[in-house]
Amino acid sequence: MTAMTTPPIAHPCDGSALPARLFDLIQAPLRWQLLAAGLEFGLFDRLSAPTTAADLAADLSLDAGRLGHVLDALAAMDLLVKSGGRYRLAEEAAPYLRADGERSLRDLLTTLPRLRHGDIAALLRGEAGDAALDMAAPEFWDRSAFSLRAFHRGMGAAAMIAVLESLPEWPSARRFLDLGAGSETLALTVAQRRPDMTAALVDLPPMADRIAGRLAAAGPAGRRVAVIADDFNDVAFDDPETGGGYDVIWASLTLYYARDLVALLTRARRALAPGGVLVSLHEGLTAERTRPETHVVGRLVAALRGQDRSFDQGAIAAALSAAGFGRVESRDVATAFGPFRLDCGRDS
Repeated sequence: MTAMTTPPIAHPCDGSALPARLFDLIQAPLRWQLLAAGLEFGLFDRLSAPTTAADLAADLSLDAGRLGHVLDALAAMDLLVKSGGRYRLAEEAAPYLRADGERSLRDLLTTLPRLRHGDIAALLRGEAGDAALDMAAPEFWDRSAFSLRAFHRGMGAAAMIAVLESLPEWPSARRFLDLGAGSETLALTVAQRRPDMTAALVDLPPMADRIAGRLAAAGPAGRRVAVIADDFNDVAFDDPETGGGYDVIWASLTLYYARDLVALLTRARRALAPGGVLVSLHEGLTAERTRPETHVVGRLVAALRGQDRSFDQGAIAAALSAAGFGRVESRDVATAFGPFRLDCGRDS
């Protein structure tokens, strides 16, 4: 008898991951709702020690059965660990999800979705719902202060410091300026890691006042950070009162708000010390503004509300050249919050 081989059954997903991606989109909102519920009920702060669903439900006046299902789902997401019927916060998640975590993202996680999430169908029909969004207004950034600080402490500053420390100018740099800082985190980290360096930052008055207060409480390093309370469009960077002679000028996710980008970069170039560098870290959209997905999708709701501010790849490099920088170098940088384009402007 001749052996017969049964041909393999073709799987509908063979050759394409798209069906799996589409199915995962159904799961994604549920994951977010679970995280949001955990934050709302303070679950992550209550689970530093192993606790049963019944005990936690009694503390929160919730149904133990329903809470158990939610805790199981959070454990499935690796945010909690379940052992012997007891739940505790996963060690990796603690710094980010506890209110007192050293890199707590709670403020970011509770406020950023209000900007990024929305009824896209309604917005497409022109039904804005909320008041017009003005991301250049001081009031917008004042409301975003705690979210920005959480982002910087949780993930942003670490990525930015890594970029700065990769610069050939960094070891010999002595003066640093952060344009549109958003929080004290980066400038203070620079001052702490480099006692031989002085730092300055520019931010709008509501933010600047809050930043100055935190720096005053930060000890000696905080006293080496100067705060310029003004719109960076109006600051004379090379004015004797505000400084000048900077070895590194840093602009990250802020150049959208330049009224005249080339003029701003020209003034910044004049404020550099000989051999200094201006460093920009922003997204760079490609493929006719359809990539990277992180930025295109993540900023969609803001764009539908009239705030389509993302840069095309090459736009900032071109502006640096137009501003008089003799040498412009660019490269891609991978971060936990998406891929970005690093553009560095030097006089030679």
